[in-house]
Amino acid sequence: MNTMIFRSGARDRLLFWCLIAVFLLVTIEARAQRGFELPDTVTRRAVDIWSEGTRMAGDLYAPRVLAAGATRPTIIMSHGWGGTKALLASVASRLAAEGYVVLAFDYRGWGESDGKLVVQGDMPERDADGIVTVRAREIRNVVDPIDQTVDIQRAFDFIEGEPNVDTTRLGYWGSSYSGAHAIWVAAHEPRAGCAVGQVAAADSRSLAAVSWAGQDIVAHARLQAIRRARGDIDPLPQGTDKAPNLNGWAHLDKVLSYNPVDDAGRITIPLLVIDAGNEELFDRHISGELAIQRARANGAPAEYTVIPGITHYQIYNDSFEEATQMAVDWFAGCWK
Repeated sequence: MNTMIFRSGARDRLLFWCLIAVFLLVTIEARAQRGFELPDTVTRRAVDIWSEGTRMAGDLYAPRVLAAGATRPTIIMSHGWGGTKALLASVASRLAAEGYVVLAFDYRGWGESDGKLVVQGDMPERDADGIVTVRAREIRNVVDPIDQTVDIQRAFDFIEGEPNVDTTRLGYWGSSYSGAHAIWVAAHEPRAGCAVGQVAAADSRSLAAVSWAGQDIVAHARLQAIRRARGDIDPLPQGTDKAPNLNGWAHLDKVLSYNPVDDAGRITIPLLVIDAGNEELFDRHISGELAIQRARANGAPAEYTVIPGITHYQIYNDSFEEATQMAVDWFAGCWK
């Protein structure tokens, strides 16, 4: 085989999927923001959630008719790689119309949420009250799965303080990279009693192998981590290490170390994974499918469903109704 021809073909295929992914993401977000109308039976209220001292923006959905003192099962939702809570409005309102309270939010540094700050230059002296005045840069649009799981935990904390929430019936819904978080939540968050993850990128190693095809991304991530820890490069990952077919900047060493599929054997709660038959961003067999196999081996009531003939982003449009109905039915089965 001519190596140059092979590499050129691989680059052409990668470029094709990059263009398709960007087009679909822009189309999906534009549709979410332009075409969505809140059902008359549902209310939506903006809320602030605090995560490690940083404000996150949330939308709290609820049935419009809700008796005083009544409590409802509640579902927390967060967006995938490079998304925002605006993309969750259709699913969130659908679940609220079914009688659930739903909290959707933007991670720190994404959408309407504030970002963490990194001091620029030397730290000045503190005053008597411990206050310092600094120049700082805000971290935005950086994919940090470790921070994201902390943000999800803070969302669980927040929702426990809301009236009309049945804190004994809390669940989580996620898609794409937050579909992986659904598996993490099922394995690690004791307050969660039910979870749904669609097109769940639960093995970041597989995701990276596709997104950075042809590169030694593991060696590069280690070098970046070493240089960052030694102060040789900017501590902010934004502006570097952008996945060719995904939005946002990857905190690579954290991304590569985040593989919820490895913890799926801890799961005991009901977990549904809905995958795309023609998933192109990662190997679904070693991600969502393997996670469900491991959860079942631990005795969890877990189910793996594949929608045939669709790619990753088609679950948000062509198969939106089918996938959403699966989630509605799953949560209903959890809390009969």
